[in-house]
Amino acid sequence: MPLYFFHTRNGGDYVDDDGTELADDTAARAEAIITAGGVLKDLGADFWAGQDWSMRVESETGGAVCELLFTAKPRS
Repeated sequence: MPLYFFHTRNGGDYVDDDGTELADDTAARAEAIITAGGVLKDLGADFWAGQDWSMRVESETGGAVCELLFTAKPRS
């Protein structure tokens, strides 16, 4: 199975050096949604600090699979 790398940015760049074995690009996109949801949940109130948050998924050949972009702006 091919490896996919889930790189994140949240006030800094966090490179996934290990990767995750998944069946194909479709499975990698699905995993990105699940993983991003977990990370955002763990951020809790810190997510509302106003910084952009993103996850970029690349295949083991370096090809771009998808990118998820999130911005939180509290409104009063």
